[in-house]
Amino acid sequence: MTEYLDKKNNFISIYFFIGSSMVLASFLEIFISNILSFYVSLPISLMVLIYWNMALPRSVGLLWALLAGFTLDIAQEIYLGSHVFLFLLVSFVTQRYFHRLRALYTIQQSIFVAFLVLLYQITLLIFFSELNINILYELFVVTIVSALVWPVIFGLLRFLRIKFTYGK
Repeated sequence: MTEYLDKKNNFISIYFFIGSSMVLASFLEIFISNILSFYVSLPISLMVLIYWNMALPRSVGLLWALLAGFTLDIAQEIYLGSHVFLFLLVSFVTQRYFHRLRALYTIQQSIFVAFLVLLYQITLLIFFSELNINILYELFVVTIVSALVWPVIFGLLRFLRIKFTYGK
């Protein structure tokens, strides 16, 4: 009987932790984009979503992508569903190949995440702005920064997931 309760508590704590990290990442991304005057922002919520899709693909449904996407759409005042569509697409790709992505070294994962961030940002820029040299420079910088930030996000979320959901 106690094993059932432990599994139920782990199940609830995993979903709570995924949700709270997604909400925190969305608010952090909104906060950073409001402080900095860059046109292209660092997609922290996208990287957290990629982590959860790699780490727990069965626990992370499309609901988290929908919630995070709608939050960013409303906060950035762009067409409703833009981030949602891109987050769902990234979630699908990440969940489809999560076995292969888990087996990659951290540097290889960083390159994969940087590639996804680049595609994500280019898609947003094509549909919602005109491209100029300054925006392309910011896009390049954000892509490099996201590749450098990925190991930190990956390590932090992995440590917290293991500590709070499985450890005592």
